[in-house]
This record gives sequence, C-alpha cells and structure tokens, in this order.
Amino acid sequence: MAGLIIYFTVCTIVVLRTTIVHTVDEKTLSVVVDAVAECLAGWERPVVTSYELSALVCRESHAMGLTPELLSSLYKAVLKCIGSFRLVSPSKDFLPGTVFHLFGRTKPLPMEVACAVDPFAYVTHLSAMEVHGITDRFSKILYLTTPPSKEWKEQAKERMSKELAQNYEAHQAAKLPSLKWQLPERIEGMRVELLRRSSRGAFKTIASPSIRVATVGRTFLDMVREPDHCGGIQHVIDIYRESASRYLPLIVEEIERHGKSIEKVRAGFLLAEVCGFNHPRIEGWKIKAQRGGSRVLDPKGEYASFYSDTWKLSINVPSLQKNEFGEEWL
Repeated sequence: MAGLIIYFTVCTIVVLRTTIVHTVDEKTLSVVVDAVAECLAGWERPVVTSYELSALVCRESHAMGLTPELLSSLYKAVLKCIGSFRLVSPSKDFLPGTVFHLFGRTKPLPMEVACAVDPFAYVTHLSAMEVHGITDRFSKILYLTTPPSKEWKEQAKERMSKELAQNYEAHQAAKLPSLKWQLPERIEGMRVELLRRSSRGAFKTIASPSIRVATVGRTFLDMVREPDHCGGIQHVIDIYRESASRYLPLIVEEIERHGKSIEKVRAGFLLAEVCGFNHPRIEGWKIKAQRGGSRVLDPKGEYASFYSDTWKLSINVPSLQKNEFGEEWL
C-alpha cells in the first residue's frame, strides 16, 4: 500500500501541476490525497458519495488552517486526482459527481448501493421478505422506506453536524457537497420503489457492507398494512400459512406494539382463523374489531359480503371465502 501511495502522490503532483497548483500547494495536496486514498482502500461500503469525500478532505486538512476558497479548491483537486487514477469512477445511476464506485470492488447489489447512498433508508416489504427467506419470489423491484422530505433534511443536518464535528463550519463555509437525498428510479438496473414514511419501524443491519432491513416482525406487519407491496394479498396469506409459526413471538410483539387497530384485526384473523394459532395477545385484539365498510382484509380490494363476525371483517379474498370442505363460511 505504501508503494502505491508514493507512486500515486508523485503522479498526482505531475498531473495537477499545470491546473491547480496555483491555488493548492503540492505538499498540502499530496498529504491529503494520500490520506484519502488510504481511507478509500479500507472503505466498507460499495460506493462513496461526494459528501463523504468532502468530509474526508475536511478531516485530513483540519490542522492546515485553509481558507474556504482553498478548502473548496482542495476538494476539487483531490476528486480530480483520485478520479484520474481510477480509484473512483462516477456511478451512472446518480447525478454526475455525487456517487462514485470504488476500484476493484465486485458489482454491488442494488440494496447495498441504496443503503450506502441514503443513510436513513432501509429495505422493506417484498424485498425484506426476500432477505429473510420467507418468499420464493425474486422481486424485480427494490422496496425501500425512508423518512419524508422534511424529516430527511432535519436528520441529514443532525448527522452532518455530528460527523463533521469541529469541521462543520469550515465545510459549510467552503460550500462543499452536503448530505442530500437522492435515489434514482433504477439502481444497477433494478427499479426502485421508495416509500416515504414518518414511522419507519424497526430494522437491523446485516451483512458487510451493511444492509439495513426491516425486522421479520415488522415485515409481517407491513404485509397486512400494505400487501400490494408484498406480492399481493394472496401471497401474504400464503406466507402467513407457511412461515408465521417460526416467527410467531416476533410477529405478535411487533403488531401489539406498532400495529393500528385495523392491522391487529387483519393479522388476528390470519393468525387465528387461517393459521389456527391460539395466543392470549391475539385474543386480545378481538376488542379492536368493529363494524364498518372500510374494515376489509385486503385494503386494496372492494368490500365483500363474506364476513367474519368474530373479527368484524369483510373477507374480500376469494380463496378464503370457503372453508376446508369447499363450503362458504361467514
């Protein structure tokens, strides 16, 4: 690594001598470039953003006392240098100059890139079902959940203040790239379905580089909340039948704590009547049942006359409108 850095430093000075050395001296440039290059060599995530690069430049030049103009020029110089030697290359999926792939890395998964670019996003719905191994479908859509725009900006400002720390004012004064929301319609060829939610729910970090994914309990809650993002209501029913027994304590705990009344009723019907589970908390959800035209099992389906009197719920899914003997049940 040391040999690479020395070679890189020499080449940096030669390449940039005629273009930027009049604003940033060679010693400053070489020191910062070497430091940034070493950081990128151990970078855990598959991509690096312009904000992250600017934070590295600020950190490595902190003691140099640069003016905002010089700090801005230094950032541009470092970016040009590491790009010239292909340590980074711009991602074609994002706006030019905002997201960069790292040299020598294997092609990342779309969800790896998404979680690296948006620090507040996490994988949900059918994509989370796939990660947890509870669906046999390979989704052509990447489902992500992130805060609404206003909340996202507030969280981004807090994160920048914490990460930049004593360099925050200098970073702002130099007008370096800030942490901004951006997710394109496609990443690595996969379509992205972004859901903006204030209440994002529980998630965990898995694998390396890190992928944030909804917990399995939250995923089962999302299935009754938004089945259309989980493969459709029939697929949700099939997954409850096949996999709910393995995760019953986690499902019940999540729905008990975070489920709305109608979601407890929907989940309660599936867990008790379809899956046959007898659980005191599920029994307790029956008090949430109440009559109403909007109380349907499939929130996207029309009201049906087939009805569960126990759960006060319209069973608007054809496959559940008959019992195991093929008889209609109400």
